[in-house]
This record gives sequence, C-alpha cells and structure tokens, in this order.
Amino acid sequence: MSLVLVTHEIDEPALYGAAAAVIAARHGGRVLYPEFRFDTGLHADAVQHVLAAGGLGPSGLYWADRLTPSPARAASSVDEIVAEARASEIIVPIHPNYLRNPTLPGTIVRAAQNAGIETTVVTIGTSGDGFVVEGETLAGRDGFGRITDRPESASENRIPLEIGLIAAEGDQRSVYPATLASLADAADGLSINLTIRFIDPVALGDAGNFEIPASLTGLVLPGGAAMKNVPGQIEAAAAGLAAGVPTVGLCLGMQTMATAIAWRRFGRGTANLAEADPAAPIKTFVPMAGEKGPNGRPLPEHRTGTHSSAVATQTRLAEILPASTTVHYNHRYRLDPALVKDLEEAGLRVAATGFDGAIVDAIEDRDHPFFIGMQGHPELGSRENNPHPLLSAFLSAAREYAHSH
Repeated sequence: MSLVLVTHEIDEPALYGAAAAVIAARHGGRVLYPEFRFDTGLHADAVQHVLAAGGLGPSGLYWADRLTPSPARAASSVDEIVAEARASEIIVPIHPNYLRNPTLPGTIVRAAQNAGIETTVVTIGTSGDGFVVEGETLAGRDGFGRITDRPESASENRIPLEIGLIAAEGDQRSVYPATLASLADAADGLSINLTIRFIDPVALGDAGNFEIPASLTGLVLPGGAAMKNVPGQIEAAAAGLAAGVPTVGLCLGMQTMATAIAWRRFGRGTANLAEADPAAPIKTFVPMAGEKGPNGRPLPEHRTGTHSSAVATQTRLAEILPASTTVHYNHRYRLDPALVKDLEEAGLRVAATGFDGAIVDAIEDRDHPFFIGMQGHPELGSRENNPHPLLSAFLSAAREYAHSH
C-alpha cells in the first residue's frame, strides 16, 4: 500500500496529529504515531487523551478518533510502521518540537523505500487558523478549535447562550481540545449560539468571594492533571451549587463538585482531594491502589481506557444516559466510600458506579436543577452531529435557566 509522513511545525499540543488525521480521513488511512516528548511542566494536559484500549496519548489524538474510523495507535518501531504500510495506507504525524528522535523521519523513509513501499512526505503550513499544503487549504478551524472543511454555520437564527468554563483559555484552546469541541457539538445540536467565558481557576483561588457573573447560565468544570486548578474549581462548584446555576463536571470536575457538597456537610475548607492536599482533614477522593471491590476484585491503580458504567435508576442522569454507558476514564482516585453516607445526607446522589459498585462514576445533587459530574471523560465521546448526551442535557438546562432568570 503506501506511507505518508505529515510534517507539521507546531507549538500547540492540541494540534498533535491533527493534519495527519485530516489526511487519513480523506484517504481511508490509519494514523500511527511515533515516540513523542512533551514538557508537561509547561503543558500539564499535553498527554491526556484517553486511548480506548487503555493508556494515554498526546491530547491532539482526539482529532484522529473524531475524524477517522480507526483510532490512532502508537508505533513501537520503524519495522512496525513499514509492516503496517505494506497492508494499508499509513499516515505518520511528524512534529519536530514533539519528536523524541529527530532522525526518525529519515529512517522511516529509507526503510519504507527499501521495502518498495510508496512513500510521500507532506509538509503542512498554516494560514490563519487553517492548514495548507502547497498553497491549498487542507482544513480550517472554527471558533471552538474544531477542525473542519466547512464554513461556520450562521448564528443569526440560533439562541444566544453564555456559559463559564472554569479553565485557562490557553489550556483549552492550545493543549486539550476535546472540551471546547464537545461543547460546540452540543450547541450545534440544539441550535445554540454559544459563547464561552473562560474563568481561570488559579485566579479564583480559594478566597471564597466568587460570584457567578449574571450573564452566565451554566458552569463547566473540566478535567485536567494540574492540581493548581483544584481550589478555584471547588470555589466555582460551591458557587454553582448555592446559586442553582446548571453545572457539569468532567473527571476532575466531578471530584471538585463532590468536594463542594462535602463543604456543605462538614464546613467550608474542611475537605479536599487527597491528590491536591494530602494534609486535608477530610479527603474526599482517595487512591484506588491496593483497594478491592465488594467481590474481592482488586481495583486498578490507574484506570484508563473505555469502561462501562452502571447508571442508577431514579436519577437525573438516568433520564440522560442508558442504564449501561461506556465512557473514557483516566483516574487514580475514587470518592471515599466511607464518606458517601454523609454526603448523601448533604444532598449528594450517586448517579452511576463502576467496578461492581466500588467506584462512584457519577454524582448529582438531589435538589439542584442540574448539578451532575462524571468521573470519566464524556467529552471524548462527542462527534460532529453526535454530541455526548450529558453535554446536550447540560446546555438544555442552561437554556432553561436563561429563560427563567
């Protein structure tokens, strides 16, 4: 068959493999990516894409999952790339800034040519927010960072809505692209003209004086690896809980939402994630390592990949998702089972569980119009014209809130 190396000089982890994914989608190819390196001290969420089979990859691999029928896969060696290219069309993203071995592209080309495989090197340029090849536009990016070859939809006939995303804008646009893309997918499905206000959780801190801007009709608490975001996320979650503003949490966001309910039960500042504050008097989320479920089954030290979750009946989440739902997971901590009863007395409702009930996979507040968090990453399951139901339900709730306030 053939091999295409897609060379793209980028400094945004969110675009890792993006142009390669576009080419793979057009030619029916598959993306194989080489060994990579990122400065996670600079970009904490650069390697947070959950691979369906387990493990993590560069966050830009979201585009390959989104645009192509086959997920991107890591190539263990040059020989593997050549062997795969004998059987099918293989697309390899080459990003010099993120390539562990700078001499690898030349090695791949020589090995493929020696094997008689048709080999092409494509160099990607940029024009505005778009990708170009030899002066021709390959694809563009819309206002939410989604890679597309179609113009943005007209917004004049859409319902305007503004929500708050508790995150630094640069992290969402340049490092981990899935949250913005999935919110835009949900907005398209509901004919909403969505505006996102970024609220940096580090700037919020833990001062306790955060007031939700009057223009916002919903809050999104995203996932992420940076524990510096936790204090501000808990503040925002507590504000959304108290004000009745629709709030949705993704992975870390669910953890900070549950912690806000713990504050309501035990007092402000008494509880925190063990990962964020090992000295916290009450630790809401504790390590799974070494723990077992009710049937004696060991819990994973690090739960990654796609797993099924059992949605509890008579919950708000049961109105949104089927009784068994598959979600991408990436976490090492779980809601402390010893706290569940106390938190339920404070209004928490366990909305979904995994591992035979040993892990709380989703929570909601019993009396809040929409306060739902999932331990997984539902945003990774969103696609154009097929948004994740949780995010669609969240925007519907935000729209209802806007109508009533």
